Amino acid sequence: MRVETDHTAVERRLLDEALRPGTIALDAGCGRTTRLRNYRDRIVRLVGIDADEEAGRANPYLDEFLPTDLDDPLPFEDASFDLVYANFVLEHLAHPDRAFTEWRRVLRPGGSLLLLTSNRASPLMAAADRLPERLRLSIKRRGAGAAERDVYPTRYLANTPRRLAQMAVAAGFEPISVECVGTLHRYGARVPGAARVLRTVERLLPVDRRSTIVAAYR
Repeated sequence: MRVETDHTAVERRLLDEALRPGTIALDAGCGRTTRLRNYRDRIVRLVGIDADEEAGRANPYLDEFLPTDLDDPLPFEDASFDLVYANFVLEHLAHPDRAFTEWRRVLRPGGSLLLLTSNRASPLMAAADRLPERLRLSIKRRGAGAAERDVYPTRYLANTPRRLAQMAVAAGFEPISVECVGTLHRYGARVPGAARVLRTVERLLPVDRRSTIVAAYR
């Protein structure tokens, strides 16, 4: 059985299905860049929000940036967007249920939510979270290439497939696609042999225990 190991490939497929010409999109937790830049032929307006104002204002791909904490009410009218995109921000939220409610509120009828997040149901992700912070930061920097300034405290309050489904449905979302992707090999990219071992381990895990969740809702 083939195991999907590229979360960006799953994301591209879901974005291709969700985006229509003339889309107005919100990047929730945009940071310094966004993969939505690759879809500007279909996105006529791209708005970014992030609690890190310095990072958001450094993002060159946005039409507008507003410094906003995703745990707070969003500064937009109801039904403002055709797409809400949340790329690895859910694990950092103190009130993910509020975030889902706000994402639902600002989406237009027929609009889509696309999110990527870590899967706390993965035994390896859960074990890694118990490591000392300095060691976890070193692994992220060496493997996934994250800069220290862009690594934030994690809370993991909605980060299992079951909990994610509960929060999404409670906010009024209907799932389009929810996939668990084996991405742990990224963290072993610079250690000889480690990536191959991590790929093998994830193949042996149940599907819902793989390390990254890529989900689309309407």
